[in-house]
Amino acid sequence: MKKKETGVFVRIAIFAFAVFAVITIVQLQLQFNAYKAQRDELREEVNGLIDEKEHLENEKASVSDKDHVIEVAKDKLNLRLPEEIIFYNDIYD
Repeated sequence: MKKKETGVFVRIAIFAFAVFAVITIVQLQLQFNAYKAQRDELREEVNGLIDEKEHLENEKASVSDKDHVIEVAKDKLNLRLPEEIIFYNDIYD
Protein backbone atom coordinates (compact mmCIF):
# COMPACT_ATOMS: atom_id res chain seq x y z
CA MET A 1 0.00 0.00 0.00
CA LYS A 2 2.85 2.38 0.72
CA LYS A 3 4.26 1.69 -2.70
CA LYS A 4 1.09 2.88 -4.43
CA GLU A 5 1.01 6.20 -2.51
CA THR A 6 4.61 6.89 -3.41
CA GLY A 7 3.86 6.18 -7.05
CA VAL A 8 0.95 8.66 -7.04
CA PHE A 9 3.08 11.34 -5.40
CA VAL A 10 5.87 10.80 -7.93
CA ARG A 11 3.38 10.97 -10.81
CA ILE A 12 1.93 14.23 -9.50
CA ALA A 13 5.43 15.68 -9.09
CA ILE A 14 6.43 14.63 -12.62
CA PHE A 15 3.19 16.06 -14.03
CA ALA A 16 3.74 19.36 -12.19
CA PHE A 17 7.32 19.52 -13.44
CA ALA A 18 6.17 18.84 -17.02
CA VAL A 19 3.55 21.61 -16.82
CA PHE A 20 6.16 23.98 -15.38
CA ALA A 21 8.62 23.05 -18.16
CA VAL A 22 6.04 23.62 -20.90
CA ILE A 23 5.02 27.01 -19.47
CA THR A 24 8.65 28.05 -19.14
CA ILE A 25 9.45 26.98 -22.72
CA VAL A 26 6.48 28.93 -24.09
CA GLN A 27 7.47 32.06 -22.14
CA LEU A 28 11.07 31.78 -23.33
CA GLN A 29 9.95 31.34 -26.93
CA LEU A 30 7.77 34.45 -26.73
CA GLN A 31 10.61 36.42 -25.19
CA PHE A 32 12.99 35.13 -27.87
CA ASN A 33 10.60 36.25 -30.63
CA ALA A 34 10.32 39.71 -29.06
CA TYR A 35 14.11 40.04 -28.86
CA LYS A 36 14.44 38.82 -32.43
CA ALA A 37 11.99 41.47 -33.66
CA GLN A 38 13.83 44.14 -31.69
CA ARG A 39 17.15 42.96 -33.19
CA ASP A 40 15.71 43.20 -36.70
CA GLU A 41 14.48 46.75 -36.04
CA LEU A 42 17.87 47.77 -34.69
CA ARG A 43 19.62 46.24 -37.70
CA GLU A 44 17.40 48.27 -40.02
CA GLU A 45 18.16 51.40 -38.04
CA VAL A 46 21.89 50.68 -38.19
CA ASN A 47 21.71 50.12 -41.95
CA GLY A 48 19.86 53.43 -42.35
CA LEU A 49 22.46 55.23 -40.27
CA ILE A 50 25.27 53.66 -42.31
CA ASP A 51 23.62 54.88 -45.52
CA GLU A 52 23.21 58.36 -44.04
CA LYS A 53 26.86 58.36 -42.94
CA GLU A 54 28.01 57.42 -46.44
CA HIS A 55 25.82 60.15 -47.93
CA LEU A 56 27.28 62.73 -45.53
CA GLU A 57 30.82 61.58 -46.28
CA ASN A 58 30.18 61.97 -50.00
CA GLU A 59 28.69 65.40 -49.41
CA LYS A 60 31.66 66.37 -47.26
CA ALA A 61 34.05 65.26 -50.00
CA SER A 62 32.15 67.23 -52.63
CA VAL A 63 32.25 70.49 -50.62
CA SER A 64 35.80 71.12 -51.73
CA ASP A 65 34.89 70.37 -55.34
CA LYS A 66 34.89 73.51 -57.53
CA ASP A 67 31.62 72.60 -59.26
CA HIS A 68 29.88 72.17 -55.92
CA VAL A 69 31.12 75.56 -54.71
CA ILE A 70 29.83 77.23 -57.89
CA GLU A 71 26.46 75.47 -57.56
CA VAL A 72 26.02 76.59 -53.95
CA ALA A 73 27.02 80.15 -54.85
CA LYS A 74 24.42 80.21 -57.62
CA ASP A 75 21.59 78.57 -55.70
CA LYS A 76 21.96 79.98 -52.21
CA LEU A 77 23.79 83.26 -52.73
CA ASN A 78 22.34 84.13 -56.16
CA LEU A 79 25.82 84.80 -57.54
CA ARG A 80 26.88 84.31 -61.16
CA LEU A 81 30.15 83.85 -62.98
CA PRO A 82 31.50 86.93 -64.80
CA GLU A 83 31.15 85.31 -68.23
CA GLU A 84 27.47 84.40 -67.71
CA ILE A 85 24.81 86.50 -69.34
CA ILE A 86 21.50 86.75 -67.49
CA PHE A 87 18.29 87.75 -69.21
CA TYR A 88 15.29 88.95 -67.24
CA ASN A 89 11.77 88.58 -68.48
CA ASP A 90 9.14 90.77 -66.81
CA ILE A 91 6.26 89.72 -69.04
CA TYR A 92 4.82 87.13 -66.64
CA ASP A 93 5.13 89.08 -63.39
